[in-house]
Amino acid sequence: MERELARKPVAAAGVVILGCAVAALLAALWSSALVVRGTELFGWNTIPALWPLLSGVLVASVILLISPRYARAAGVVTLLCAVQLVGGGFVASRDWLNTWGASGFDTQALALVLPLTMMLVIAMTVAGSVAVALLWHPTMRWRPERLRWLVAGVLIAVLLPAVLIPLAGTELTIIGQVALTWSLPWGFGIAVGGWLEKPLRKIAAATVAASVILTPAILVTWAVSWATLHLVDTVGRDALMIGAVAVLSAWAAVANLLRHRDRRRQRLLS
Repeated sequence: MERELARKPVAAAGVVILGCAVAALLAALWSSALVVRGTELFGWNTIPALWPLLSGVLVASVILLISPRYARAAGVVTLLCAVQLVGGGFVASRDWLNTWGASGFDTQALALVLPLTMMLVIAMTVAGSVAVALLWHPTMRWRPERLRWLVAGVLIAVLLPAVLIPLAGTELTIIGQVALTWSLPWGFGIAVGGWLEKPLRKIAAATVAASVILTPAILVTWAVSWATLHLVDTVGRDALMIGAVAVLSAWAAVANLLRHRDRRRQRLLS
């Protein structure tokens, strides 16, 4: 298998994926700058793990260029990251319209953000297609070698949106957004492992696990950052500085009293 793969144009695949990753990165940077300047958002809030996913595709493309022996491992990472970026990109194309309507986002900026989002989706679609070509080999069968991986992937893809149905109420579009951005890509990543050999299955599972861990971590970071910035804007920087000085002064006074009490106790004991 490795010899057969070595004869394939792995370097050409690396060039194509690298070009797609750079194009998607530029589109994401430009659109994020427009969103940050025009709203209170942190850019691509639809895909919390946007930058780690793009970084994964970039790193995988470099591996394809410098170390063809790891081509199939890089193909797994590229495919799973690209699938999540494509799904999140489709959701973002709708969310930008909601952002425009809710926050007064500039219409000219919106006219730029929408095609930039489609540019990211197209670039990642091409990168994912090239990754599939790297992973495919003639001995693959239609039936997965590990059927339980396929079953687990289907359950992940279906159960997460199903759990949200009672919570969504009339906002059923949220279920579709969750499915496209998270549950379907995560489930796909696990299901694909059923057709891969053991080392590549581990890489697929690790890629999905990294996305699962990073997504809530980034969302919590955003929430804390937004709350901090909102507090600064509401209370004022001067008031916060006065409060910080007051708290530090109080702690210093308490520490001083404790130190004097210890000295007085030592004198009485002596």
